[in-house]
Amino acid sequence: MLSQLIKPLIPYIPENNRLELIWKLASIEFRKRYYDNALGIVWALLNPLFRLAVYYVAFTYIMGVEIENYVLYLFSGLLFWMFYSECTKKSLSVLRSKRYLIENIQFNKLDLYLASAIGVFFGFVFNIGAYFLISFLSGIAAYTTLIYLPLLLFNFFLMTLGTGILLSTIHIYLRDIEHLWDMMLLAGFWSAPIFFRAEDLMEKAPILIYLHPASGIIINFREVALYGNQPDFFLFFYNFVYALILLGISVFLFKRYSHKAAEKL
Repeated sequence: MLSQLIKPLIPYIPENNRLELIWKLASIEFRKRYYDNALGIVWALLNPLFRLAVYYVAFTYIMGVEIENYVLYLFSGLLFWMFYSECTKKSLSVLRSKRYLIENIQFNKLDLYLASAIGVFFGFVFNIGAYFLISFLSGIAAYTTLIYLPLLLFNFFLMTLGTGILLSTIHIYLRDIEHLWDMMLLAGFWSAPIFFRAEDLMEKAPILIYLHPASGIIINFREVALYGNQPDFFLFFYNFVYALILLGISVFLFKRYSHKAAEKL
């Protein structure tokens, strides 16, 4: 579907345009993940839905969590964290998996990370669409506050891209970062307001809301999409600043130290 939307614009993009290269690499990444499977892109939805079902049963029937519209509450948190987790883990192997391009074509290596993140983002957007379908079937209105949604998604994309580039730069010198990052993702999964009320987290450990890369955006997504409220504007702008600073530092470090990548691959 995304390919069909962008297809009319392709003839207007010059053959050697950087945007076209990024788009083609992202499209290849996306097709490679799903198109060779029997169910294709449906797997992008089945995975989070299966996790949703498992966690929903565990937290409602076993642990007794009582939150209104808990299916959507839980689904929204899972979608954001799964995108962040998958995208950052893929970034660790971007240079190695695209070594044939690096050795044969002159281009900006940062484009590989951008293309990889866009490829994963396609699946994320598909799942966001599924979220709103479930929301509609649940009788929840399409609030006017959804005008903030593109900004929240763009913010989270920048946050994830910056994290991925930083991890990949560290990976050039420290291969153990792969295992360390798995541990960090586990800690981040359980310290984000995915399963529990954000208010409880802010009461017991408010610093996590500001240190955690996804918490503020998950909170504001629920405000605008699930409850129809204005976002917490302090968190809104804080997360944009957080993402831009992280991305800036990551790009700076990558440009300064990535020349070692060819020797390490």
